[in-house]
Amino acid sequence: MTRILLFLSILLLSKNAISQNFDLNEYSFVVVPEQFDFLKYKDEYNLNSMTQFYFKKNDFNAYMAKAAPAADRCAGLYANVEEAKTLFGTKLQIVLNDCNGVEIYRSQEGKSKYKEYIKSYQDALRKAFNSIELLDVNQKEFSASENVSSVVKTTEMEISEPNIQNNDNKLAPNSANYNTLPQAKFSTYSNADKTYLLRKTSEGYSLYQETETAENGLLLKGKIIVMGAVVKFIDTNGKVFNASFDGMGNLTIMDAEAKNTFRLVD
Repeated sequence: MTRILLFLSILLLSKNAISQNFDLNEYSFVVVPEQFDFLKYKDEYNLNSMTQFYFKKNDFNAYMAKAAPAADRCAGLYANVEEAKTLFGTKLQIVLNDCNGVEIYRSQEGKSKYKEYIKSYQDALRKAFNSIELLDVNQKEFSASENVSSVVKTTEMEISEPNIQNNDNKLAPNSANYNTLPQAKFSTYSNADKTYLLRKTSEGYSLYQETETAENGLLLKGKIIVMGAVVKFIDTNGKVFNASFDGMGNLTIMDAEAKNTFRLVD
């Protein structure tokens, strides 16, 4: 009898997951608020901007609230992150509601035992998105280029970086290769079946590898410095390599022996 009940429970959970997956694919976009209720400040610990990034990584058309498309509200989902009470560590869940406030999806709990708040919250959020990744959502193409209410400046993620040579060169429009440079605050790349995050900075970009071994899931690989028409990659050991972006946004890092190309993931 116990085995039968267990089987029925698993079957019910599977059906719910399939149903949620279907429903999520039917929506055109997801809106992330500027601040979550359990936090005191906007984008505290970078959780809001990271939530948008992880939704985009998982094939959602994600927007911050201030940049939400001027489209039918009921064509979108509205994200929230909730903190569960616990004596030790941090537990977070991701919730998606429809335009009427009806809960459509709730993720599994992301748990972290780090003592530092920023590490703990970011780690718990990343783990909560693991269950969303398993849904394999792929929202249909949605263009909001003509119907954006406003543009929001995304706060940079606070990720510790080693001391690497710093330059004051900006990404100016008169740079010879400006048109091929990624303009997004965060871009996702792939190389050798591994996922990388490219973060735009005032000097150029920072390149991170997604890995479970890093404390916050992102391991700094190096910096890309843009100096007019010259693009250089400086790894964490201080070694300098020539680099370039092609017309598709792909990144190539060159050394004396080989070219290493990172493909931009749409």
